[in-house]
Amino acid sequence: MIQKLSLKDFEHNISPATWYAADDLVQAGRVKNLREIERHFWVALVETDEGNYESEVMITPHKIKAYACECFTEGRRLMCPHIAATLIKIRQFYEQREETRRVKAEQKPSTELTRFTVQTALDNATPEALADFVRDFARRDRDFALALKTRFAAHVTESENPYALVLDSVLPKPSAKTKISEPDFRRLRKALDGLEEQLGLAQAAMDFRSMFQIASAIFLKINPLHAKAEGNRRAALLHFCQKSFEALILIHHSAPSPELRESVWETLFTFGNKNVFPPELERDALRFLGESAKDETKFGKLREMFDHTPHPAPPFMLQLFLSALAVRNMPQAAVRVLEDYLEKPDMVKTAFLQLYYLHHWEAATLVGECFLSKNIFPVGQSRELENVLLFIAEQTGDQVRQTSLLRQRFLLSGSSDVFEKLKIAAAERWPHERDKLLAELREKGDVPKTAALLASEGDLEKLADLIENQGDLAMLQRYESAFLVEKKDFVKLQYTTFLNQYLSEHFGAPAAQHVRLRLSDLLQKGEEEMVMKIIRELTTSFPERISLPGELAELFPRSKRKMI
Repeated sequence: MIQKLSLKDFEHNISPATWYAADDLVQAGRVKNLREIERHFWVALVETDEGNYESEVMITPHKIKAYACECFTEGRRLMCPHIAATLIKIRQFYEQREETRRVKAEQKPSTELTRFTVQTALDNATPEALADFVRDFARRDRDFALALKTRFAAHVTESENPYALVLDSVLPKPSAKTKISEPDFRRLRKALDGLEEQLGLAQAAMDFRSMFQIASAIFLKINPLHAKAEGNRRAALLHFCQKSFEALILIHHSAPSPELRESVWETLFTFGNKNVFPPELERDALRFLGESAKDETKFGKLREMFDHTPHPAPPFMLQLFLSALAVRNMPQAAVRVLEDYLEKPDMVKTAFLQLYYLHHWEAATLVGECFLSKNIFPVGQSRELENVLLFIAEQTGDQVRQTSLLRQRFLLSGSSDVFEKLKIAAAERWPHERDKLLAELREKGDVPKTAALLASEGDLEKLADLIENQGDLAMLQRYESAFLVEKKDFVKLQYTTFLNQYLSEHFGAPAAQHVRLRLSDLLQKGEEEMVMKIIRELTTSFPERISLPGELAELFPRSKRKMI
């Protein structure tokens, strides 16, 4: 749907490039045959170096309702230079027509009033009569009364904050138990729309005091209502909360008055003390109030607030104090504070993540490492915290912590991806790290991960010793591809040894079938000659096994069975 623009100033809502191109077309006289073929429906031919394009525009009245151009491709909605050039010519036509009418009116020797306008009424009404009318009309029209109060609240000097009184007049009573009705909510929206407009005007005029009054009134009155709202109402009220919060932050950064900046801080600090920030604004509020802890006095207030809060503190207060400690370069103190919340792992996890999102990475790292070591989180949450710690270590270039985290993860998972990341993180310290990791695996007796590490490092000698000592055919088969390149004799010897051991403990057709299946895996890798040698040794070692030669012969086509 095309946004309706005003013909008077549509150029402020299109790209500068489009405007300049359109102006050049008009100045060069490229807009031809402009005409209104139906009421409000205009067409023109615009000549360009690339070709001629017919443009169509609908204006009702002085509002650009729709437009189209031959240059438009499918799905295009943005205005092209040909449309913009046509609109400039139409505007010039209207301006010329108005100027002609004005000149004729001035030349007409008449003093009679030909049109009665609002301005005429205002010019001829006495202040007393006008005030009586406004008062009477406001009694009969609630919307007019609300608009009047919103528009002129700034002129009320008897109240500390007249904008708060405007909102009080449309807010439900505190004792009301029922939800706010739809008509009452519409009136509240109108009041908020009006206050948002006044906030924009105050900001444009750099009237920081009025900005503070409006923003603090919205924040004070709407936050409690927003917390109880749902759906579209909640989204609408959240918009005004966010706008007022942004205005307060702007005042704190830009207002020349120290008293006004302090008032902003006190307002947001009071909200934090009451724990009533919308969830969508909590992190921004934490960032603002936490950064203020650089000031000794403000840090004292934050500490006093936390000290006087009954345990357990609300999440926002806890996170705010931790943020303040991080800003004060006291990350170890953040760990000590959270030790009082060991029985509330969800609060610890949320506080850790908040420190991370606020970029208090040193504090987040110490907290994460401390509480992961205490094993208070489920496996999934522990992995989430480890991922965050690893990301912090990567972003801060902390190779020691990266290596430590990846080592622990490899010890748990044995993942080849984790192993490769560990090698990269360890860099020139990898030989030392590898030996340390091998020692830990051997101490734990973790043979599979030890084998995986040796295979990844290409240390076939130690891997061969490990497989031989374990007597595990499955482990041999997992890594046999590496051995088949350089140590075929080792593979043959181990297969023969393992299968001899198996046949000495198992009997009959099932045992022969098992041996056939194990050798089929090796045969599929193209080791036909090796398989034949193994079969010959097995049948020689177990001549009494009548079913064994026939079962193993099934591995080969008939033409090759005589070779066994």
